Amino acid sequence: MNDWIVIGGSAAVIAFMVAVAWLLGFRQAARIDRAELERLLALSEPGALLEDAAIAADGRSALSLLSNGKLMVAKVMGGDVTARLYPTSALALRIGGRQVSAKFADLGFPALKLTLENDPPRWLAELAQS
Repeated sequence: MNDWIVIGGSAAVIAFMVAVAWLLGFRQAARIDRAELERLLALSEPGALLEDAAIAADGRSALSLLSNGKLMVAKVMGGDVTARLYPTSALALRIGGRQVSAKFADLGFPALKLTLENDPPRWLAELAQS
């Protein structure tokens, strides 16, 4: 009988925690679009402009070319978007059709894999070839 009380109490606490998370909005997933990239850029590199961006079809990752020659990498991690700035020499790109894979010299940032809706932009293809 005691086991059923413990199981019932545990189930009630778990249901309560899920309900609180739902009410607080943790069910909403962050998405990346051009406006979000520009917001992140203004915080990370004031004065630089967003020249072009390759945004994944699912809106969860992006590679952006900046006016100062750097690349901004954005990725949804948890409920927020993380962005890092890299010189073009700090990343290895591979492109296969609409699939783009990027590995970084920064081991603390996981590799990026994105599927684009359209063919990769020319600047991205040129970076992959260099």
